[in-house]
Amino acid sequence: MATRIPETAPTLRHRLEYGVFRALDGVLGHLPWATVQTIGEAAGLAFYWADPRHRRIVRENLRFADLGLDEAGTRALSRACFKHFGALFVGLLRLRRATPEELDRWVKVEGLEHFDAVKARGKGFIQLTGHYGNWEAIALGQSRLGRTLAVIGRELDNPLLEPVSLAFRTRFGNRVILKDGAMRETLKALKAGEGVGFLLDQDALTMGLWVKFLGQWASTFGTAGGLAARYGLPVLPVFSWPNGDGTFTVRFEPPFEVPVTGDAARDAWVATQLMTARIEAQIRKDPRWWFWMHRRFKTRPGEGNPLPAPLPPSDWLESLSSPTL
Repeated sequence: MATRIPETAPTLRHRLEYGVFRALDGVLGHLPWATVQTIGEAAGLAFYWADPRHRRIVRENLRFADLGLDEAGTRALSRACFKHFGALFVGLLRLRRATPEELDRWVKVEGLEHFDAVKARGKGFIQLTGHYGNWEAIALGQSRLGRTLAVIGRELDNPLLEPVSLAFRTRFGNRVILKDGAMRETLKALKAGEGVGFLLDQDALTMGLWVKFLGQWASTFGTAGGLAARYGLPVLPVFSWPNGDGTFTVRFEPPFEVPVTGDAARDAWVATQLMTARIEAQIRKDPRWWFWMHRRFKTRPGEGNPLPAPLPPSDWLESLSSPTL
């Protein structure tokens, strides 16, 4: 079940996009999984050579991040990133048609005892992940095994494709909360004891909190951190990554609590920083699988109109100079 989607009259572009989707879906949606993955990697490499803008964004992000890469390593990781996301996006056409038995073979879920433990508390929790590996496979794989949650997502620009996306995400009982006006539905879900999923690795423009991410200041949405601190909610990290045999591993990590001091602003920042650090730790394990095409560091401190929030006070930073992750 999802929040009602506002109706939007489709344009010619929307109809063309939908026609391309239907054509690709009619072919790729029925091919063997290994074949679809191979086609996707080839498509990703093709875009690597044909899309200089995103190739430049990926390389700039890699150079900006604190990964210690030389130029050869940056270029190699750029190509790997394009291959991975080519396989991911093309693979979604096949994944949406997968039978439950195929999903059991392709998506290997580990650590479900951590999900069950926080769910048993009955007061709701934050399920934390990022644009790493295959985040759609996380929600699909866990709901296939009966561990459903509410996921906050943005409505697609194309009104003809939005029902397709919605059906895919809610196939096994997950619920989508649309990003516009999401707070009310999020609070209702948490009060009902549900988990709410957040992807916490996108640039928040001038609306975010400044936290450290990959060695840089990054503007980050503080909603999840604020909720965790205000309501004492456990945070359940989960990540996925591809394996050499074409399968995906989805692994739930042990949940953690965020510290609460009574200073709402500080507590929200600390929680957001701790969550971001979990995502960073996963990226550092294998940077190939993160979405480097996104301009994560676009917003900079002291720049923009309106100006973003100021950097956190020095005593907040000192309290988390060496967070235990």
